[in-house]
Amino acid sequence: MKNVSKILLVPLLLLFAIVSFAQNNDKTNKLKQVIKTSKGVTKVLYLDTLSRFFWDVNADSSIYYANLALNEAKIDKSNFALGEAYNSVGNAYSEKGNDEKAIEFYTKSKDYRLEEGKLDKVGDSYHNMGISALLLKKYSESISYYKQSAELYDKTGKKILEGITYNSIADIYKQLHELNKALEYALKALNILQEEKNDNYIANTYNFIGSIHADLKNLDLAQEYYQKAYDIWKKKNSIEGQTTGVNNLGTIFDEKGDHEKALLYYQKSLELAKQLKDSIGIATALNNIGYTFVRINQMEKAISAYESSLEISKRNKIYDSYMNTCNNLASAYLKVNNLNKAEYYLNVVLKNINKITELQFAEETYLLLSKLNERRGNYKKAFEYKNKQLIYNDSIFHTQQLQSIAEMQTRFETETREREIELLKKTNEVRELELDKQRNFKNILVLTTFLLLLLVASAFYILYVSRKANKLQSEKNKALETANKKLTTSEDSLRELNATKDKLFSIIAHDLKNPFNALIGFSDILDRNYIVLSDEERKEYIAIVNESAQSLFKLLDNLLQWTRTQTGTINYVSEHFKLLPIIRQEIANLNPNSEKKKIKITTNIDDKFEVFADKNSVSVIIRNLISNAIKFTDHNGVIKVNAEIKDNMAVISVKDSGIGISSDNIDRIFLLDGSISTKGTANESGTGLGLLLCKEFVEKNNGKIWVDSKKGEGSNFFFTLPLT
Repeated sequence: MKNVSKILLVPLLLLFAIVSFAQNNDKTNKLKQVIKTSKGVTKVLYLDTLSRFFWDVNADSSIYYANLALNEAKIDKSNFALGEAYNSVGNAYSEKGNDEKAIEFYTKSKDYRLEEGKLDKVGDSYHNMGISALLLKKYSESISYYKQSAELYDKTGKKILEGITYNSIADIYKQLHELNKALEYALKALNILQEEKNDNYIANTYNFIGSIHADLKNLDLAQEYYQKAYDIWKKKNSIEGQTTGVNNLGTIFDEKGDHEKALLYYQKSLELAKQLKDSIGIATALNNIGYTFVRINQMEKAISAYESSLEISKRNKIYDSYMNTCNNLASAYLKVNNLNKAEYYLNVVLKNINKITELQFAEETYLLLSKLNERRGNYKKAFEYKNKQLIYNDSIFHTQQLQSIAEMQTRFETETREREIELLKKTNEVRELELDKQRNFKNILVLTTFLLLLLVASAFYILYVSRKANKLQSEKNKALETANKKLTTSEDSLRELNATKDKLFSIIAHDLKNPFNALIGFSDILDRNYIVLSDEERKEYIAIVNESAQSLFKLLDNLLQWTRTQTGTINYVSEHFKLLPIIRQEIANLNPNSEKKKIKITTNIDDKFEVFADKNSVSVIIRNLISNAIKFTDHNGVIKVNAEIKDNMAVISVKDSGIGISSDNIDRIFLLDGSISTKGTANESGTGLGLLLCKEFVEKNNGKIWVDSKKGEGSNFFFTLPLT
């Protein structure tokens, strides 16, 4: 492909096109006239400009002119023209919504730009591919494209574009609810943009970091970053930015419980939105003001704000906002016991229930209708509406569940892609070693030939040099062999880690899902319906949330402990200590669980009985074994904890009168790929990780663990610890 020397003319030509036609109503016709007299790179760029004019007007016309640019580029044959033309066609297809096709053309654009050596342009192509992949919800691919784009922007000194790209990566991780990753890339973007001293992007990044901290419930940090963003927008006199800033600060103060400050910021947001004549902003601010007045029980002011918001939403046909505000008004009127008014607004929503895109609005409507009819004593209708509310609630949970599964799958794909990239880098290193070997071999051959021709009489000397070269080659071969072995070990390790993770996912997926569903679902109900719920319902939902949180905590604690054993981050410090105080402490900690089932726990251990082991890991072993015994023992059962000395080892046993273990399962309970999760006698849940953790810790303390059990006759778990 040939290169052209006319590229320096391009900025002036484009500037001329923009200045000549920007203010002219028939700019496209004039541009077409200029195109007729142009050719080569100039014509390609003019056709690209014409294609861009049609982005928001007619996508087919945009594709048509972009293809004309591509035809002209194929005639010109320069890498620059072809790179620009393929990028133009990609843009046109993306504007039409065909992002699969767009990525094909962006990839070709990238190849030509790479061949030309324009790395900043290659970065642009990768960035466009990242946008299209994101629109296709191919998150892992989008992240990969964006990372390659950022690396190229860094190499070519395009620091602002590098910062913007890292913000795009952070936004994807935020969508995937990987908030720590999102924060990592947002801070990386902030550091770059601060070095470039670009206030507009810095303010936007501050605001984005504030939103991440808000999601993480780091309210003080969220407030700090929102305030930094607002200060810059105020300094730059950006009304749009200030409106965003004060609204965000209002939500933080509202969540902190400082409702007076929240109202001040919402009021300021309202004033700024009025300056901008932003109907959505005005309606949102009024709705927030109304919601805050409800929380401080100033109902007249709340209703007044809601009605103002409702009027604006209705006038400007902001449909979902209108339905939401009707629900808010109905909730407020229910609170002041004005049932007729509440019914009026609920009927407005009910008439349009099938048009509502947000399922939460419909669910809230049926919940409020159920409450309304309950207040009137019409329990039959209240029951009917409650059933409809629960149907919507199930739909919301199902949607959230599917979204969570999709997010988990995307996280897995992203991690896999990153590991593949890392493996590819190592493969490239090995290839470089092989190329070095080939180069060295060729160099040796050339040197040997030269010496043979020049120094025929020095055969012994040549033989000496040849032997020395062979020795050097042998050492390099050994180095290459060592590198290959390391790569093989690394690949095996990666496969083992992947297999371990898959097995671990299969163990915890079921047990993690149910408490999370309850935790998210009932906390969401409390968050959105706290005012209209009765005290009994609140207590019931809070109890469920608490129980789910405790279940999750136990699961995550075991998971964390087990993960630390696998990564070697636990330090085992053996020491002499008395066993009985630790056992008594763990029994006391588990007392609430045993008392619920009226289970008696006894110990038969001498006060002076000592072992030589790591005290913390022994506590975890005892805690998990007693917890398991409680789980699988019926009400009024008995658990016995004993210790004795056999063969110069301490033998500790935890015996229960529970349901026992079948012979088929005994051999599998201490294996990761065979670990099982069985419901307890009171339907308690578990993951099987507790026994895996016990096995790891016992073996780290130079002991053994086993079980003696029969189905229906209870279980007796034994483990040994050194005495010295």
